[in-house]
Amino acid sequence: MSSYAAQKGRSTTTAQPTAKAAPEPLTPAEDNRIAQNRDFVQEHLPDIVPFFRNLHAEGLIDGWRAITNCRLTQENAS
Repeated sequence: MSSYAAQKGRSTTTAQPTAKAAPEPLTPAEDNRIAQNRDFVQEHLPDIVPFFRNLHAEGLIDGWRAITNCRLTQENAS
């Protein structure tokens, strides 16, 4: 089965992934923030850790440095 593009006589080359540049080295403050966020997520949201792991495996995030806002919210039950 040929693709729609091939049927219409268009190029059928696939895009090649571009090489990602290595992330910038972490400062001690960033390293501390990342450690706090990782510990927070592992304590309060352990079920989401595999989701983050999959995002990293697919190249969608750089790792824990991409997780920037971790906090618990509480809705008032009034």
